[in-house]
Amino acid sequence: MSTLFRTAALSNLLKNQMFFASRAMIRDGWPNHMMVNALQRDEALSADELQHRARKHLHQTLQVAIGKLPYYAEIASDFSVNQSEEVLRNCFPVIDKATLLDNPTRLYPHAGSRRPWESVGKTSGTTGTPLSISRSMRSVLMENAFIKRHWAWAGFHDGMKRATLRGDMVVGLQQATPPFWFMNHYNRQLLLSSRHLTDSCVIPIMNELERFAPHILQAYPSTAYTLALYLKRHDRRVSIPFVFTASEPLYSHQREMIEERFGCKIMDMYGMAERVAFATQCEFGEMHINSDYSYVEILDEKGHPTDDYGYVTGTTFHNHAMPLVRYRLSDRTKWKRGQCLCGRAFPMIEPVTGKFEDRITGSDGVEISPSILTFAFKGVENIRKSQVAQLGPGRWEVRIVPAPAFELADQRKLIANIHELVDARIDVNVVLKDELSATAAGKFQWVVNESR
Repeated sequence: MSTLFRTAALSNLLKNQMFFASRAMIRDGWPNHMMVNALQRDEALSADELQHRARKHLHQTLQVAIGKLPYYAEIASDFSVNQSEEVLRNCFPVIDKATLLDNPTRLYPHAGSRRPWESVGKTSGTTGTPLSISRSMRSVLMENAFIKRHWAWAGFHDGMKRATLRGDMVVGLQQATPPFWFMNHYNRQLLLSSRHLTDSCVIPIMNELERFAPHILQAYPSTAYTLALYLKRHDRRVSIPFVFTASEPLYSHQREMIEERFGCKIMDMYGMAERVAFATQCEFGEMHINSDYSYVEILDEKGHPTDDYGYVTGTTFHNHAMPLVRYRLSDRTKWKRGQCLCGRAFPMIEPVTGKFEDRITGSDGVEISPSILTFAFKGVENIRKSQVAQLGPGRWEVRIVPAPAFELADQRKLIANIHELVDARIDVNVVLKDELSATAAGKFQWVVNESR
């Protein structure tokens, strides 16, 4: 191992240690414990009690939006808590990502100028359109509290061991020898590099995960499935009681393989960077909208409530730094009637369906998760829309519909991000487009394989 490589590896290790130490101090202190305890008390509330709690949260959010954002300045604020739902439906328009991008000074606080005490969440989503969301510190803590409440449904609590196989940049892409993981001692968390799920690296990853023996594994469906396929190929199983999946659709064939190879129960989660909806799968397999997280509507094409499949549309409760009101996502679901056997009064939904995506592979022929691809777009500005296309083995084309301010520097940063965060050896070319077309069925493919 060269001196340069050892220095880079040590630098990455120290950076990780400092990051997780500071994050644990902020996210896992007594304020977070109090929030988790309060959220767990909500589980015992009746449907009527939860609805009353939601109206109070909604009233606060609408008042903040009217007072803080010019987009809503003309809406009268003299309405009661019990009138909040009616005011929401009658006075607040449905918005989406395009609305935010077109109205940065009217829908972002302080005319889009960030305050030092606010954090910024960056996402591309699977439309490839970068978006920044201002977040209050309370919002950051609450997000962590809601996640921990979900973990508690599997009997997990702080101090127990967990493993993570998501999009974290655990070690450099060029690293060819173990460890392909990082131990976050502050949370007893083993972070595994999903970018090293390859023939030459996967056996040490299997061995380390088996040695660590976590109570839960956090993963993208695609990364957990890829590891499960490797386990099957090597005729191995690694026992993990619970696997928590998120960020991608979980398909039945993935679920079956993951459950078989890990001997686990899968508990899926649905959320997004905009934090306008949060749904969690309980121990009985039902997906519950967390009605103390946000106000969720399911709307049809015309923006009307529907009992059929419609668009998930949410209003934030806990991020008053940038309240999003009636923010429509491209994801679709429908309400599921009845009472769950788990006893919680949170409303149920059918599985969420997202955008259609194809499958592409990296320079080594291994499938690349769309969630991993989105990391390349974070922090890249001035992109209206994008599409990642595979033209041949180890060859991609990233098609960009640029905003007026898009520059060569943005293009170079995107390519650098792909090589640093996704695949160091992929041959990638950026092409600027006036528009990106949908499929014959009217669906937009953010990831498309054209090499077949």
